[in-house]
Amino acid sequence: MPEEMVLQLISEESVEGVAEAWGRHEGRQFRDGALRLVTRVADLVVVRTVRSSAQPPLFSADSLSVPLADLAQCHYVTPTRDGFAACRHDSVSYHSRSGAVEWSFRHFPWDDDPIGSGACAETPDGRHLLAVVPGTPDDAGEYPGDRCVLLESETGQVIDETLLPSFSASYTLDVPFRQVSTFFLSAGQGQDGAYSWKVDIAEGRLHLTELASGMERVTGVRRNRVLVQAVGGSWLQVRSAVPDGTPHIEAEAKPEDVRAEQESYLTGDSGFVDDSHVIAAVGDEWWSEETEHFLLDAADLTVRQRVRYPFPVGLAPKALGDGTWITSNGTDVQRWRIAQ
Repeated sequence: MPEEMVLQLISEESVEGVAEAWGRHEGRQFRDGALRLVTRVADLVVVRTVRSSAQPPLFSADSLSVPLADLAQCHYVTPTRDGFAACRHDSVSYHSRSGAVEWSFRHFPWDDDPIGSGACAETPDGRHLLAVVPGTPDDAGEYPGDRCVLLESETGQVIDETLLPSFSASYTLDVPFRQVSTFFLSAGQGQDGAYSWKVDIAEGRLHLTELASGMERVTGVRRNRVLVQAVGGSWLQVRSAVPDGTPHIEAEAKPEDVRAEQESYLTGDSGFVDDSHVIAAVGDEWWSEETEHFLLDAADLTVRQRVRYPFPVGLAPKALGDGTWITSNGTDVQRWRIAQ
């Protein structure tokens, strides 16, 4: 059994709606280098930003609260420079802080079977909104794939777009680097597979680099390295990009090696705590109701320590990349680090 680590609880706050947010695609978003927690309570969307400083309080004071009468129709809500954007069944809309619609980009509706849902995120400079919307069936009813579109934030005009190989998928978008228009886009197609791309925006054009495909997806990003996790939780890899953009496998770990149990699976999203540590959750099944958390060496994914919390926490930790990570339990959100 790995050595148990000594933890330091930095801060803890009660957040209504966090239990539901933790399991939604939109619930935890990296935007311009900061993690945003998006909760829904009745007809109100609340966006909280985890502070860049590890000192309490947990969240910065500039939270965004916006009423939305049709919140149940919104698949994905994300903050923008002057308000927020929302992906609905048949449109992407841009809103002011009051909730008023500035513009709406209409698209062919998402298919209900299989269930597809879009995602959107604004560039750090506030000029463009990246969104994923369904493709348009041709005259024969063929559906070639979903579309990744680049919209002008001020008007909603399409600047560029590209066709994706995924279709009727569920999408997530992260913008993990400050002041850099690099997105990490993932598509989940249930048991039919997954894709992950790095999306760069330069001079108003989209440039996509495939990072993972098949039954694997990117769960963490650190400089020029990514964590790729099997969809079913059977392995975890650290990959880096060589100069031509081809992913190179640096290390691999299997959950039974981490927990020393035959029947073990990785759950949630493994992530980089810092340059040296990766945090991963392991359970008896990939949908386990109970998990154990481990710190792995970021270089070779060997186990460094088992995380022992002073009280029960949720299934999946979220690494912040600054030496800390957050967990949730009921209505409480906690921020942790290795004891100094």
